[in-house]
Amino acid sequence: MPTRPAPPPWGALITAALRQAGLSAREAARRAGLSEGRWRQITSGYQVVSAGSYAPVRGPAATLARMAAVAGITPAQLEQAGRADAAAILAASPAADAGDAILRRVREMNTDQARELLATIAVQLGVTLGGEGAAEPARRYGT
Repeated sequence: MPTRPAPPPWGALITAALRQAGLSAREAARRAGLSEGRWRQITSGYQVVSAGSYAPVRGPAATLARMAAVAGITPAQLEQAGRADAAAILAASPAADAGDAILRRVREMNTDQARELLATIAVQLGVTLGGEGAAEPARRYGT
């Protein structure tokens, strides 16, 4: 029985980035607008045709760029992994801007995570946000 093909460099890169971020393939696929099955086909580099028979899969550049954006991969990393076509699309996308990427991640947080982040930023900046027991009423940022 033939062994499964090794994943392509870009697939291994995306998989490692998800693992490091603590993000499941299911959640990453949802964020990229793909099925989990298609996500796994692209990252593994193959699809199962029948028992022991594998067909190569090379995801379209635009799809791979969306996947890389979700995984937090830079265009340079994607290019180094052999997908200059997807790296160019990722670099040209609005999400390539660091500010947009940060806002996207903040928007994905739940309310408690966002409050904790805001409190951490306030401490780092030496800013008092107010709240219960404070001299000023609490400000509501973006809500």
